[in-house]
Amino acid sequence: MKVNGVVQRVDGPYAWVDVSVAQGCGRCHEPGGCGGVNIAKPFGAARQVLKVCNDAGAQPGEQVGVVIDDGVPLKAALRAYAAPVLGVLAGAALGTSFAPVGLVDLSAGLGALAGGGVAVWLVRGKPVPAGAELPVRLERGGGTAPGECRG
Repeated sequence: MKVNGVVQRVDGPYAWVDVSVAQGCGRCHEPGGCGGVNIAKPFGAARQVLKVCNDAGAQPGEQVGVVIDDGVPLKAALRAYAAPVLGVLAGAALGTSFAPVGLVDLSAGLGALAGGGVAVWLVRGKPVPAGAELPVRLERGGGTAPGECRG
């Protein structure tokens, strides 16, 4: 997934890149489109400044592409949504199976809460170890041809 941006400033090994949600291939928001503009709105802002490792040697004012490795958005969605839902379902099933007569609903509810809580705790984001390669990188010359879908 790729979105264009402009380097605002460079500080040591990092570049602060201003990206805009108004970009895209023209099909980004349609079914089957790349969805590439979604990189720019993690918090719903129209503009976002991202701190990215400047391996490309970009300079302030230069147009660059901010690239997220393939599979990263899917993995994030699975961690954020699928794991807790599966935890809730598994917890409810366990709560129901071990419930005493007359307390099935209560046991299922408590099991669902416990299962969801355990799943969220297990998939919580861990700190990135020093020296670990992040899935976001810069590419110099960030322009894409009109209609080109980079995703």
